[in-house]
Amino acid sequence: MATLKIEGGHPISGEITPLPNKNSILKLIPACVIANDIITLRNVPKSTSVRTLLRVFKELGGKVSYLKNNVVKLDPRPINSWRIPDDLASKERASLMFLGPLVARFGKAEIAKSGGCKLGNRPLDTMFQGLSALGIEIEQNDSYKLVTKGLKGNEKIWLMEASVTGTENLIIAATLAKGKTIIYNAACEPHTQDLCKFLNALGAQISGIGSNRLVIEGVEELKGGTDWTVMNDHLDVGGLIAIAAITNGELLIKDAVPEHMTQILNYFSKLNLAVEIRGDDIFVPSNQDLVCKRNVKGNIDKIMDQPWPGFPTDLLPQTLVLALKAKGTIKIFSNMYEEKLMFYRDLQKMHGEIILASPHLAIPFGPTEFRGAKITAPPALRETYSLIMAALAAKGETIIKNADAVFRGYPDVIEKLSNLGAKITMNKK
Repeated sequence: MATLKIEGGHPISGEITPLPNKNSILKLIPACVIANDIITLRNVPKSTSVRTLLRVFKELGGKVSYLKNNVVKLDPRPINSWRIPDDLASKERASLMFLGPLVARFGKAEIAKSGGCKLGNRPLDTMFQGLSALGIEIEQNDSYKLVTKGLKGNEKIWLMEASVTGTENLIIAATLAKGKTIIYNAACEPHTQDLCKFLNALGAQISGIGSNRLVIEGVEELKGGTDWTVMNDHLDVGGLIAIAAITNGELLIKDAVPEHMTQILNYFSKLNLAVEIRGDDIFVPSNQDLVCKRNVKGNIDKIMDQPWPGFPTDLLPQTLVLALKAKGTIKIFSNMYEEKLMFYRDLQKMHGEIILASPHLAIPFGPTEFRGAKITAPPALRETYSLIMAALAAKGETIIKNADAVFRGYPDVIEKLSNLGAKITMNKK
């Protein structure tokens, strides 16, 4: 278990390039299962989640070659198994993303109940609804078993919710189905768009990318030999902006993909946080005057997570910390998960004044002068990262035990923050 020691009060300043998009690479690796030749993936993060997915790929029979400069080559041709290993499925929820590719390739797939961040009830109904519409039978006991006699396109798939995992599994399977598939209420996050563009580069025929209506014309096979660079992560950019603001730092974020940041910046403006767009970069000035603005009627405003292009649920914990540093009050509402805000107790230990009105609604009262404390992180990536944020802005020393979850998405978090002025060390037992 990793324990982090953080000395707060040091501005996070300098220049940084954001992480590769974790949610993108975790879908690209499974998608390679249905290619007919070697795929080269560049800008691959070394997070524990990525390592787990690459292990799954190898356990299925695929070949993985690690090259310099975060480049990985995947050869799917030797894959001969359609069952995801139980121990790996229990570690990483993204292992579910192998279901669509495996059933498309072998006509069957099986996985034990998966792991991942503990955020509350994370139903799979939408994913199975979509896959069933392609002619896949699903059996559930101690594992999920998927079987099909042949994938058939379906032009009337209306997803019950804009599930990212559900949409992406359905997209991959539909690329090799016979006929046309149309998905309504599809997820359209940047990483979902990246997956669609990647599959098109392999020979898929997907249109409507970036919208909630996707049209997929099934093809006979997907080629390999493709060289693909994983895009940078808008979620990491959002977190870096928040960290700079709450520590009074001055930060230049290179290659920040500003077109992915518009709605995030819209919501950050509710806290009077301002940045400068400089071409492909984003500059965060120091001396931010953080204030919880009222809405046009003069009432307390809110920040709520929504499917893309709404505010990302994975940025809600960081936004709660950001709101605590702002003057006044704003409602932070988690529409998607029941336990997304439960780490508020740890923020209270750091002198954060928060009322949890319901499992979905936190009301912070700022401005907070965070104080160092000894806390134990929850088994959730973004929430652990948010506690690190609060510790960076705190007076004194903070000890965060059980911090391993952060490395699922931020493998170099200590080095990168240290390069920007943080005083942070790790002890691992």
